[in-house]
Formats: sequence, C-alpha cells, structure tokens
Amino acid sequence: MFNNLRVNTVRPTALTAIIIAISAFVFMGFSPSADGHHTQLERLRFAVFDLSDASGQFMGASGLCVQCHDTDPNGVALVDDAGNNVSPVNDWRATIMANSAKDPFWKAKVRHEILETPSLANDIENTCTACHAPQGHNEFHMTGAGSHYTMDYLADDDLGLDGVGCIGCHSIENENLTSSFNGTQPYSDQKIAYGGFTNPWGSPMITTSGFAPVFSAHVRTSELCAGCHSLFVNSVEADGTPTGITFFEQATYHEWLNSDYDEEGTECQTCHMPQANGVKVSSQPTWLQPRSFGKHYLVGGNSFMLKLMKENAEALGISANDDHFDAVIARTEDLLQNQSLELALEHIQTANDTAVFSVLLTNLAGHKFPSGYPSRVLTVEFEVRDANDEVIFISGGFDGDFNIVGRDTDWEPHYDVIRASEEVQIYEMVVADSEGNPTQVLERAHTLLKDNRLTPRGFTTAHSAYDTTRIAGVDETDLNFNRLDGVEGSGTDRIEYRVFTNGYEGDVTVVARAWYQSIPKAWVADMFTWDDPEINSFETLFNTADHTPVLVKEALLQSTTDIREAQKQPTLTLFPNPTAQSVVFVKNLPLGAHVYRVYDLKGREVMSERQLINGAVELPQTAGSYVVAIRAQTGGNWQMARVVRY
Repeated sequence: MFNNLRVNTVRPTALTAIIIAISAFVFMGFSPSADGHHTQLERLRFAVFDLSDASGQFMGASGLCVQCHDTDPNGVALVDDAGNNVSPVNDWRATIMANSAKDPFWKAKVRHEILETPSLANDIENTCTACHAPQGHNEFHMTGAGSHYTMDYLADDDLGLDGVGCIGCHSIENENLTSSFNGTQPYSDQKIAYGGFTNPWGSPMITTSGFAPVFSAHVRTSELCAGCHSLFVNSVEADGTPTGITFFEQATYHEWLNSDYDEEGTECQTCHMPQANGVKVSSQPTWLQPRSFGKHYLVGGNSFMLKLMKENAEALGISANDDHFDAVIARTEDLLQNQSLELALEHIQTANDTAVFSVLLTNLAGHKFPSGYPSRVLTVEFEVRDANDEVIFISGGFDGDFNIVGRDTDWEPHYDVIRASEEVQIYEMVVADSEGNPTQVLERAHTLLKDNRLTPRGFTTAHSAYDTTRIAGVDETDLNFNRLDGVEGSGTDRIEYRVFTNGYEGDVTVVARAWYQSIPKAWVADMFTWDDPEINSFETLFNTADHTPVLVKEALLQSTTDIREAQKQPTLTLFPNPTAQSVVFVKNLPLGAHVYRVYDLKGREVMSERQLINGAVELPQTAGSYVVAIRAQTGGNWQMARVVRY
C-alpha cells in the first residue's frame, strides 16, 4: 500500500553490485587468488547477494558489511589469537536477531494480537516491527514515509527483512538510552556506524558501505540493549478500550539493573558477546593491528526456534546454512547449560516415614531466568526410586507430547515445600486480563498472577526498578526465595521435598532435573484456535518441530531412608563444609523448630542464640573454625557440629 513511497531504498542491479565489488577489490589491494573452488571475487559476490545489500537514506542492510567483516578467505583478519573464525557476519547470520523479521512465531503472534484486537492493528504492527525490523522501521519513519510501518510494507522491504542487522545496533545514538522502551532508541541521521575502537580508519568503510565508523564507548554497555529489551503494553479490554494500566511484558534490561551485575560492571555484552583476543577486526585496511573484539554470538535461550528455522530455512527465506545454525544452536545450549544455573541436591533427614530432601537452584544469569518473552519456563523434575528402581515419588517431568505432568489447567502456584506428585515447581510469568483470567494475549495483559522466575544475584524489592521487575505469586512466608538466612539478593530458590516412604527402609536414588522450554505447547494453544494463514503456517511448522526440552542441570543423590540407621547416627552435620560462604545448612535435622548459637574453638560465644530458619546457619564474617550448637526451641540437649570458614 506504500509502494509509491519507497524511494529511499536502493537495491543495485547485479551488474552494479559486481562493479562495486570489483572496485572495492582494486581499491583495497585484493588479489584474485583462488581459495578452494572459487576466487576471492566470486566468494565476495556470493556473500553480497546472499545477504541484502539494500541502502537507504539513513539505514543499510548487512550485505553492505560482508566485504570486510565476513570470513577472510586468507585467514588473516577476523580470527582470534588461536586461529578461530570470529567473523561477525558468520556468527550473527543464523541468530534469532538476524532472522527476527522472518521469525514465523513472531509473525503468527502479531496476527494473533491483531485478531484479538483488530482496532489496534496498525499500532500493533508499528510497535512490533520497531524491534524486529529496526532498519526498515526507522528508515520508513525517518524519511517521513508514513505513520505506521506495517507487516505488509515489511514483506517487500529488504531493509526490514534484514532483521536486527549491523546498523540496527551500530547506528544507535548515545542519547536517553536508559529511558528507551519498545524500540524507541534514537538512531543517527548521519550514516554513522558506532564501534568500540578508538581512531577508526574510515575511508575503506565509507567507500564500500556508505557508513563512517565512529568510536563510542556506549556500544559496549547494556544501555545499547535497553530499548528492545524493555517492552510494555498499554492494556486494553476485549473491545480495545484502554484499561489505564501499563504492563511490562519484558524487562530484561531492568532485571539487570536490579542486580549486582550492574554494580560490578558486568554488561549484557560480557555474556552475549564474549571477548576474543588478537583480532584484526576487518580485512581492510591490511595494516590494522590485532585488538580485543566482542564476538557477535548474540545468543539467548531459544534453541527451539533456531532448530525450527534451520529445518525450514529455505521456505522462510533465511540465508544461513546448516553449519551456521549448528554453531548458534550449540552456543545457545552451552549458555543454558553452563552459564545459567547451578543445582544442588541434599538429603536433609528421614523420620516418621518421611524423607526430606532439599533442591537449591542458583541463578547465574545477569537477569531473571528465564527472561525475555513470557512464554519461557523452567521446571523442576524430582524423582525418588527404591533399590529395585521402582518409583517411590515423582514430581514434574513430561508426557509424550512434552507437556509438564501435574501442571494445573490455568496455572501452577509456586511452592516452598512439595509433598505430592500433583505439585510441580515451574518458574514462569503468568499474566491475567482485567477480569483476572489468565491470558497469552499481550494486549490484554493487566495483572501479574505469578512471576517466580529466578531472580539475579543482588535483586531486591527495594530497588528503583522493582516496579517493572516484580515478584508475584510467591508467599511472603517463603523465606527460601531469593533469600539466604533471611537476607534478600541471593538469586536462589530452595525447594523442600517431603517424600512419604510408607515404611520403606532401603536405599534410594534421587534425581533432580531442571528443564527449559522456550515455547511450551500450552502457551500457543489459544493462538492455534484461530484460522489465519500466518498462524496456520506456523502451526504446521510447530507441530512437526522437535519439542524436546533442554536439560539445563541434573543432580543425582544415592541415600537411605532407613529410620533406624538415622537413630543410630543422630549427629548433625553442616554443609558445605569447609565453606567460603556466609551461610551453611544443617543435615539430619529433626522436624520441628530449632535455635542455634555459634562458638569459636576457645568456647567463646561469637553469635548469640537465634532462630534456625529453613536449616540455614549464619556464620561470622571472619574466616576460622567454629562450633555450631543446635537444639529444639522447646528445650533439650544441645548438639554440636564443627565448621570451617575460609
């Protein structure tokens, strides 16, 4: 509908592009030496036409950057000091960001929102494309092409279809970034590409891309990411009437603000763009010196959609090949499995036909886990088997369709203590409309029913960003959520499992598993009730995809439930021991309320009597050896246990 306005996007003809490429080679001193089956010129031509080389008045597509920032056929530039390829084009092109405008789930969800609230169609599309198609969206608005950048316009706009391309990040100005929401971050009107290197040599880049490199430190800060990772909706009723509520759908940047990572200077780029050393950042000019360089991994936790897009790349118009996708999928699952979560499993005690176990989850991410789009869930599977491998108890796990077993139809509450198989711990965001009904329609989001996603270390309810990062559905009496010894900010949750053993006194094997799903089937079921081409297309892809959840962490414990043995060995033990932490936990603690005191090895009381809460003992801040004395709150004998703090 806006075809007559597309005067600022220029797509060179094949002949023009080849001439430009040849000129670039001559200007920059390339030789046409062969590399494998193709000359360097042929490889460049393939790269140029693989990615869009559209150029507008203000924005440009990623194909403009491949001449100097794709894989160097000579193996000199864009390799680290170990010889690994760190080309930003190579690393980026199969990411969710690179394919954000072609993402079939996103396109189906936009249609879903419009079908639910048709009066807001143009506003929904204009808002959603700001982050998923920033180059096309901003070129459209900066040139005054119209009031709403729509999905119809995007479908035939090469700048928009480039997704979050190079200029989508590198042309963001350092102005008011902390208050940017919903993709409203400011873009330069000077065809500038900001980078993290001082005194860049500009001539080759201006000649080949039309953009001038400019140093600015803000590209290495979390604020660069804020505009598209701080998203809200203005809640509406079913008929489109505003409710007056502004609801934060995603607040990953604000979650980071409400953490120790902000204070420590651990930026988003620290994890999502890990540093490589000894890198020549461009193949031209040839005399560039090696530097430290942020690898453009840009991965999150959505390996499900990466696998779906890999299997349907041609149909979706995605240029990345299987090798590109395999690398990004591997990095995504590595981030989930090795940098997101710790899981600890302990047998606390056995008494009165009840075995008590503790599962401690620690968030390692610099934001909530899971974070981002509200479909994402982390769930705990807990299983106890006897010596014959028969199940004594199980909570969680999946059925044959990868639905969480035991999950309530509407939504599952948060648990501090789990006593039955029907109770399962799920870390998630659950949203309600203005009438209190759970909904997956983002425009209807009005109230938080539940947000028990694991908070980052240092997260507190007193922080100025708490209004956009609230905890919901966690009872105030749960002193194990984001607390150790009653102090906020631990980034942990401790679940207690109380397993009825029905007289069994033999050995048991206990397993705890933390599973991650980015798009559970239950989350899209309502969307699939609509008969719409975009939704139907995604439903077909979704139904044939691999829905196996990602196993983030697993812990195994072989223990005993023998009450008589416990009676023979009533001595309390503390763990971990020795420890560098300020808090340890009591093992083999009988049921009931207890108090404790702490003494040094000379018998002097260094911590006076206090309540023992959830088995946690606070230690003095000074390293040393201590004796912890514990007894029932109602009286009785003191039991002693020694602990070393280093």
